[in-house]
Amino acid sequence: MLIHKARNLSSGEDNNWILRRKNKHGNTALHEAVLTRDACLVSHLLSIYLEPVYWENADRKSPLYLALNTGNSNIFQILLSYSLDPSRIEGLPPVHGAIARGQYGLLREILKKDMKLFAMKDSKDNNVFHLATLLNKLRVFELLGPETEYLAREENMNGDLPIHVASKRGHVALINKLHGVSPWLNGQGQTVLHVAAKYGRASTVRCILRHLDLGMLINERDDAGNTALHLAAIFSQPAALISLVWDERIDLFLLDYKGLTAFDIALDHVRRKYSFRKWLAAMVLESASDESRDLFVQRPEAQDQAHSTSDVQRSKPNPKLNKEAINTRLVVAALVATVTFTAGFTVPGGFNGWDTASKEERGVAVMLDKRMFQVFAICNTIAMFCSMIAVIHLMMAQHSDYDKAIAARYHAMALLKIALLAMSIVFLTGVTLTIAKLPWLANTIFYSGLIFLLLISCAVSSEYPPFFRIRCRPIRLLMLRLGLAYINWWQVYTYLLDDSKENSKAGGTSANGHLDGATESDD
Repeated sequence: MLIHKARNLSSGEDNNWILRRKNKHGNTALHEAVLTRDACLVSHLLSIYLEPVYWENADRKSPLYLALNTGNSNIFQILLSYSLDPSRIEGLPPVHGAIARGQYGLLREILKKDMKLFAMKDSKDNNVFHLATLLNKLRVFELLGPETEYLAREENMNGDLPIHVASKRGHVALINKLHGVSPWLNGQGQTVLHVAAKYGRASTVRCILRHLDLGMLINERDDAGNTALHLAAIFSQPAALISLVWDERIDLFLLDYKGLTAFDIALDHVRRKYSFRKWLAAMVLESASDESRDLFVQRPEAQDQAHSTSDVQRSKPNPKLNKEAINTRLVVAALVATVTFTAGFTVPGGFNGWDTASKEERGVAVMLDKRMFQVFAICNTIAMFCSMIAVIHLMMAQHSDYDKAIAARYHAMALLKIALLAMSIVFLTGVTLTIAKLPWLANTIFYSGLIFLLLISCAVSSEYPPFFRIRCRPIRLLMLRLGLAYINWWQVYTYLLDDSKENSKAGGTSANGHLDGATESDD
């Protein structure tokens, strides 16, 4: 009645002015009717004036989108009963809202009603399959058929197809669903393997490499000449690099269009601005291959540059940081020397007393004949003298000669690592000896200690790439697995989520650029 009265009072041709008015939230009468879940009122308002069905409110939601929030399918059916022009619907696409909420029944109704509604895109040019891939909504892909397959071949504003979005997010199941109907290259000429490596999805990289067809893409180049290995190096993705170099089909010496291998790129990043993540990426590549054989031919100036991670770390002096590092290591070395010196005179089991032992055995260690004790003595001696030599080196590193200080620090660090490893063995053997009368406890401590010794050994050897260059495949695979464990232990950030910063560089990334698989469950 109020609507009809207002129409009668209006002047001119705008008889529906009251239905066009918006409140402070940007809602028209139709928006409010949808929000109050009044299906009769919604139907009545639409019969009088249809235009507000297209309009967005202050939250960029049209009545169609708001109907999803109400959970009232009757209202949605009433709105869809009219012949709507999908191109005029403002704000957020209602189809995308249905996907986000997992309202698959409404999606089927939309598909039956009007395919144009199903093909709507958001502000980033994402269609329904882009969004479903982002949210890992597997059930949406039940709607993938002859009428909708073209949507799986559409690019968004970043040039990515839905299959590349799946690779970016690490959704392996969706990659398997889409690879048969989707092109394999995105707008930058990149495959799903390129994208997974670029975004650091190590588990996805491994799954793609095991795939019969997709695994053959391992050495493919994109429009900038980058292989998946190059992109993993450009974006400093150590976990993805390990998964790639693990594969025997990888060509470590392929050059991009600037004449650089992946190792050249990773080393260049470390040289420009050192970080733990960049160093790890360079270490993985250095352990897997030698430097580029073509680098000296194509870049003669490279003959005077550093070509290993250790050389790069020593190429830029920083006296203040070097002095702090020396002082810290000197304290640790002195502490190890003190502890091992004390352990040499307080051995497990003690010594034979003067009143109980024979003349030849007085003052001799009680457990001298036990092999575990002999290991204890040997390792304690190694730890003692390594730490003492390290102390001497670090004292010499206090001199003003920078080259001498760096060399002394480097040698002292190697000795200190050996001392720490040996001291760990001293502790393990000493404790095992003292509780030997309780076999289950002694065995538990001994074997659990061996596991920790393995981890310590991995940490000690992690800074020495030649240690990982063993060509025996089983040992090399073990080293790579330990490398992955090392990355996980230190919680190295190894994936990208923000597209906005690096997508502008995606078409021309190189060593000169500056920049780092579990799936989510379906609703």
